[in-house]
Amino acid sequence: MGRIGLIAAPIIFTVFLGVPLGAQQSPDQTGAQITGLPAINYDSDEGFGYGVLLEAYFYGEGGYSPYQFTIQPTLKFTTKGRRELTVFFDAPHLLSNGWRVDGFLRSERLIASPYYGIGNNSTYDQTLEETEGQYYYRFGRSRTKVAMNLQRPIEGSSVRILFGGGVARTSVDPLPESATSTLLSKEFPENAPGGWSNYLRAGAVWDTRDRETGPHRGTWSEFLAQVVPTFLGSKSQYLRWTLADRRYFPLGERLTFANRFLLQNIEGSAPFYDLSIVQTSFKQEEGLGGAKTLRGIPKNRYIGKGMFLWNAELRWRAHDFTMAGGAFHIVLSGFIDNGRVWKDDLQIGELLSDLTTAYGGGVRLGLGENFVVAVDVGHSDEAAAPIYIGLGYLY
Repeated sequence: MGRIGLIAAPIIFTVFLGVPLGAQQSPDQTGAQITGLPAINYDSDEGFGYGVLLEAYFYGEGGYSPYQFTIQPTLKFTTKGRRELTVFFDAPHLLSNGWRVDGFLRSERLIASPYYGIGNNSTYDQTLEETEGQYYYRFGRSRTKVAMNLQRPIEGSSVRILFGGGVARTSVDPLPESATSTLLSKEFPENAPGGWSNYLRAGAVWDTRDRETGPHRGTWSEFLAQVVPTFLGSKSQYLRWTLADRRYFPLGERLTFANRFLLQNIEGSAPFYDLSIVQTSFKQEEGLGGAKTLRGIPKNRYIGKGMFLWNAELRWRAHDFTMAGGAFHIVLSGFIDNGRVWKDDLQIGELLSDLTTAYGGGVRLGLGENFVVAVDVGHSDEAAAPIYIGLGYLY
């Protein structure tokens, strides 16, 4: 894949307004909390990278859990052409009558977005990157997306209804940089795909977690249906439905077993660049493969209309401590990630056959309960020890 190394040097800085450093999440917390993670990395496909991840939490006069609202901007650049600007907004307690609103704006340009073909039997032949060029399994992608969701609890229950919508514009370059041959250019020799993918969606969310970040007990399950119709200006028309079940089992005061099952299927003629999208009620993800789905498998290694994902993780809250007047904690974890795709429709009878498996471990450093710095290391037959540095938990 042309990747010769990764140098990660995260520097954590924290600025708090109105609360002490790393204050614990509680309904009595007030004021604002601003935290960030600058990151430096190097990848031969994207060059020297630099950026800033920020998370700002606002608690108002108190009484809000996990917060009144949060704003999370992310800015990333690399010397070989990656550019990403994302602003995420989530407000559990800003609107009246229990309504929760979230939304995000993203503009990204990727010179070397991965593409290995469609289906569970897609192959990766490393020699082709030597004979055909380092970008053989890559393509250029530019995407701008705006989305918003509204959620409201059903009175007397732990169920929320969800309504949302979004617009996205994707442009594709089958021959990025100086490439003369790529897998994508062979599959689309005449017209490069690209266009609008505008959607509406609805669903139901069942949430009994004791806390939203790093739960110790409870359930977080959802069923979501997303329709992408041509009458909204979309180039293709299709329906995506997603069923996700996340459960958290306490095995003592400091040990948690976290499990996630996810099923997703697309009916209709979705373009290939939309097959990697993993729909959730909180933040959109990409897979199968990479930091948010199969850690230890190359990003977006497997794509298809049908998808099955199974993550199992053991989390141990190893140590709590105070420093500079703030509360911190360390969580150690071990995980096994499994998944597969189907080129066409998901087949229930084949869920546990031909699975791709990866495993590894990680560490989380929490500054308070909301801001968590994450480092995971995965392993599989396709990658020795990729490192993922980011924020929060996988689920």
